[in-house]
This record gives sequence, C-alpha cells and structure tokens, in this order.
Amino acid sequence: MTDITGRNVGCGRLLVIGGRENRTCGTGPLKEFVTLSGARRSRIVVVTTATDMPEEVTAEYATVFSRLGVSSVTELRLIGRTTADDPATLTMLEQATGVLISGGDQSRLSMLVGSKTNVLLHRRLHEDGLVIAGTSAGATALGRWMILGGDGATSSVRIGPGLDLLGNVLIDMHFAERGRLPRLLSGIALDVQYLGVGIDEDTAIMVDGDRFEVIGRGVVTVVDADRATVADAGHNPMALFDVRLHLLPAGCCFDLEQRKPWFGPTREEEE
Repeated sequence: MTDITGRNVGCGRLLVIGGRENRTCGTGPLKEFVTLSGARRSRIVVVTTATDMPEEVTAEYATVFSRLGVSSVTELRLIGRTTADDPATLTMLEQATGVLISGGDQSRLSMLVGSKTNVLLHRRLHEDGLVIAGTSAGATALGRWMILGGDGATSSVRIGPGLDLLGNVLIDMHFAERGRLPRLLSGIALDVQYLGVGIDEDTAIMVDGDRFEVIGRGVVTVVDADRATVADAGHNPMALFDVRLHLLPAGCCFDLEQRKPWFGPTREEEE
C-alpha cells in the first residue's frame, strides 16, 4: 500500500531544520519537505505554538509553499493542553500529509509532550507515512529530550522532555551561527547515551528510519560521547574526555544505531 507520494505507508520521514531556512525562493529544506509531503497534492499543517507571531509565520510559509505548487496550507495554533487533545485538532492532523512545527520559544512546546497530538504524530510518523518537519525551536522539540535554554556552562543548560519523535538524540539549532557547540557538549554531558546533533541555519537532516542524510547549505555537527568520561559535569568549566565529533556537509549520511557517518550513497541508492 502506498501513500500519495508513492512511498510505502509506514515509512514516514522527519525533517529537522536548523532554523532560518530559505522562505523566499522555494529551495533547500522546505522544497524537500514539500516533495516528501506529496508535492502539489500536499496537505500541510503549520503548528505555530512556539511563535508569538503566528499569522506572520503562517503567511510566510503559505507564500513559499504556494511557489512550490501547494494550495492546502492550514495553521494550527495550539495554546494549551485542551486544544492539543481536542478532537478537531486530531482530525486536522489525521488529514495532513505534512506537518511543520515552527520556530519560536521551545518551552511553549512542552505542553504538547504526552498529549493526544503527540501520540497521534508519533503513530502517523511510524505507521502512516506522515512527514513531520521542525525548524529552530520546533526542531529541538522533536527529540526525546530538548534543550530549553542556557549557555555553555553545564550547570546552566536546561533540559526537558521532548516529543520523542527522534529517540536518543539531543538537537540544537542555529548551531555554527550562534556558537552552540559548548552548549550541546554540556547537554550531552548530562547523559552521554544521547547523540548530540547541532544543525546550522538553512540546513537539515532528513531522517529515514535509523539513518539521516544532510541537506542544505551548512553543516551538521554530531557529538558522540558514548565512550567519553565526564568529570565535574556540574561545574564550569567541566572536564570531558574522549568525545568523538563529526562534521557532515550536504550529501553526508549518518547511521543513528551504529553511530557511523559516511559520504553517500543514500539508502535508496544502496537498494
């Protein structure tokens, strides 16, 4: 059984965008999102919970998606747990082929964790072939845990539960542009079993099962502390030994289970 994109139902994709994606000429991560969601037949829902400018954000996305041939773009403003559990909300999400979670303040997305919206997105991603994208704050929220704030000092980095659509990964965004390697290292030091993934602006990872491919104009930084030793994690500066660091530009891939990077081919080309 296939969906409108021609893919087998059940092979949903995640598109995790580092923020400030190109919203003018219809290229890069947003073009990939539309393609995966069904191209001109896409039914896109933009979740604007994180932003304090929902109308402006939705209008920008509607414009760029229109340039890419998409006419069905709907805003979903979830302002509390009640709306996240509302049957009308769930119906809208059931009909979508692509869901985009906008940027803003990721702490506002905390109320979605464990909601009926969260459960539905998880099910549709894994069973129905739904494509889910998150940008900036929306990207951070896709992991099992998300960074809520803080700088590079471990004691100041705040971590909270995420939507758990991408397990065992801690995501940070605007990565190179805002010098966030110390913050990501500090977050990973709190629990070294997680992979740290820092994504530059106008750059994304396209997650398909247990692998991802990098798209866009920047770099994705992967921090693997699985074999690391952490000393004085609650102090500044901390001591952190034997961390592996991978820098992945567009076209590079990464196996999340084996924790191994490589230069293409993509999974489709391998098959």
